[in-house]
Amino acid sequence: MVSRVSPIGLAALVLWALTLAAAAYFFVFGTASPAPDGRLQVALTVAEREHVLSEMRGLLQAASSIVDALARNDIKAIAETAGPVGMAATAGESPALLAKLPLDFKASGMRIHAGFDDIAREAGAGAPPERLTRMLAEQLSRCVACHASYRFAQ
Repeated sequence: MVSRVSPIGLAALVLWALTLAAAAYFFVFGTASPAPDGRLQVALTVAEREHVLSEMRGLLQAASSIVDALARNDIKAIAETAGPVGMAATAGESPALLAKLPLDFKASGMRIHAGFDDIAREAGAGAPPERLTRMLAEQLSRCVACHASYRFAQ
């Protein structure tokens, strides 16, 4: 006995496959397109853009506070500053926003947040200032690389 696939079942399967393909495409490429300055321009809503830029300002403020704490040799303050901008800061991100960001941008952001967790952990374990300074320099290099690669549409 040969069973037949109903037209509705076939249509549902095709729509499901197309939806999955579209979701995979946006997960990898997001809503980025080449910008005139050679970077990738990511299209976001005004609210999404402000959210991402606010998060970046928070990371920059943390880096500035860590530099200040290093100058004062206040290792405890470094741990206290780095921890909140680590991976815990990524909890609750909007899936709609994440879908718009290219995969490399998301991966870079996760490395930056994880790097602040590493700084907090090392500082909490009493790492010497030289080690923490090197770790912060690596973080800032990641920030520079991301800013050199991406921009947000206005």
